[in-house]
Amino acid sequence: MTAPQVPFTRIAVFGAIGPEPPLAQAAEAQALSPAARAVLERVLASIASSASAIAQPILDRAVEEGTITRSERHALLRELSAPGDPDDAPAPAVTPLPSLGARRVLREALAAIRRAAPGIAQPILDEAVDAERLTPAQEKRILERLRISPSQVLRRPAPGPAVLSA
Repeated sequence: MTAPQVPFTRIAVFGAIGPEPPLAQAAEAQALSPAARAVLERVLASIASSASAIAQPILDRAVEEGTITRSERHALLRELSAPGDPDDAPAPAVTPLPSLGARRVLREALAAIRRAAPGIAQPILDEAVDAERLTPAQEKRILERLRISPSQVLRRPAPGPAVLSA
């Protein structure tokens, strides 16, 4: 006796199977109004000006623990406090890649900035909503975006009109 034959079935799949593109990409074409753009730029400037103060205790602790060197600490502080517009910054000299410890400490510092960003932005956004320069929905969208990834926002955005994705 032979084993029953299982018929061979072919399945044709047309198109790609993968995750849907993030909502951020779908809404990327929605540019902010000039008033909302000004508010967002003010929020980003406020967060950027606070970034080195937020990161400094983390970097100091890493130096004490021997995770990074003092020169790496200074380089990371300089990077975090650098102007957002690459045209304003002097041409960087060729610097060696940071050590693994420096990259870990930078991630930790950026996470601390991400946690602090909504608190820094909230008073500015509340004032803008009260002055009707932002809608409550825009305020909510900006706060959510800051909770998700301000490190991308702080890391020298490309010049051009401010675009905020959902």
